[in-house]
Amino acid sequence: MSGRLQDRLAVITGASRGIGRAVALGMAAEGAHVILVARTVGALEEVDDEIRKVGGKATLVPFDLTDLPAIDRLGANIFERW
Repeated sequence: MSGRLQDRLAVITGASRGIGRAVALGMAAEGAHVILVARTVGALEEVDDEIRKVGGKATLVPFDLTDLPAIDRLGANIFERW
């Protein structure tokens, strides 16, 4: 999959539904590797399935954004991996 966001990384919160889901699908369609953040694992997996069907790449991160230490760990993990 290629597009304007090829080789870019996008962290998308609320990615399991609504605007977050739409943004995730759109950015993945443009070639970004999307990191999907939401509380609902099942819904995240559904979005991941849609992204992979069209050749996109996603990483699922199920957690609650009110968990501040988890946000710190996410940032550190993203920095370390990418």
